[in-house]
Amino acid sequence: MIVLRTEPQTPIRWKCSVCGDEGVISNWEESLFDLRRQRLALADPVHEIVIGAEVAATLRELQFLDTDCERMIFAIRAHNDGAILAATDDDLDELIGSVAAEQTMSPTGAVNKRLDAAFGALNAATQTPDGW
Repeated sequence: MIVLRTEPQTPIRWKCSVCGDEGVISNWEESLFDLRRQRLALADPVHEIVIGAEVAATLRELQFLDTDCERMIFAIRAHNDGAILAATDDDLDELIGSVAAEQTMSPTGAVNKRLDAAFGALNAATQTPDGW
């Protein structure tokens, strides 16, 4: 996905780098899809966590996220080994809690296995020797 936004408060032009589809997004400011921070936030250290593509896809499908978690999920970017999730310690804890909540509401089967894998990957990231 290629995104172009030349100035603040202008429409966002996008184009799929695979299929060539393209479009313009406008009037998104102050809508439910506006994930910009509404006020200043303390800048905690951000860690970059490498997650698998399947885990990233599972996180993008979560239904019960607060705005901070949504912002973090939408900021996931591609990496040779899957994807990069940038998160502070508190962000990661909040995301792990959201995955756990979704697990309790999820039917058994394939969806639950994907949530289990995502939960495991996020928890493993908190267990590395340097904290990530």
